[in-house]
Amino acid sequence: MPSPFSRRLMVLSLLSMLLLLITGYLGLRYAEQDQLLAQHRLAAERDQQALLALRVDLQTLLSAEESQLALLDAQAEQLSEQAQELALYRQVLSPVGGELLLTQEEVVALAEPGMFAYRLVLFQPTQSSQKITGQARLSVRALHKEHSVILTDDMLGVAPVSLDFRHFQVLTGQLRLPVDSQARTLELRLTLNNRADRTLSLNWPIPDNT
Repeated sequence: MPSPFSRRLMVLSLLSMLLLLITGYLGLRYAEQDQLLAQHRLAAERDQQALLALRVDLQTLLSAEESQLALLDAQAEQLSEQAQELALYRQVLSPVGGELLLTQEEVVALAEPGMFAYRLVLFQPTQSSQKITGQARLSVRALHKEHSVILTDDMLGVAPVSLDFRHFQVLTGQLRLPVDSQARTLELRLTLNNRADRTLSLNWPIPDNT
């Protein structure tokens, strides 16, 4: 019969073997987990790189689309301007009539309340070589607190314009309508050196001044 010391040795040996087995198993599991974690890291890095590549491709496509849209808008604006210029030249070179005419190219409300930018064209629709010289002053017929008034260029903050043209002259600038004023008519008062003075008018193009 084994002695108590022998039994202790046997127990210790079994415990040592069991501990070695557990250690080995845990080592294998750790190695597997470490390998699996490394694989996941590599997969995550590949996914991140693929996502970055997709983002770059998407940004490139969006930039190209924005550039294309900007180009189309610029071309459309250019075509519109060319069409307006062609219509104007046709009127200017028309042999019919000799009176001065005023055409509205653009009246735009600005961000500041009451402020407007304007672009007007004054022309004589004839092939005459006679020059038009003189001065033009802009005014606006408006309703101010339910009363009809004439807003002069001083009240609008617009300086007089010197005229010197044979076919047409473009008048551009900004004006300010007084508070509680509703514009109805744009008027251009002409003081001419070689013709009788006259006033040309256009309906105010912006409803409710907005």
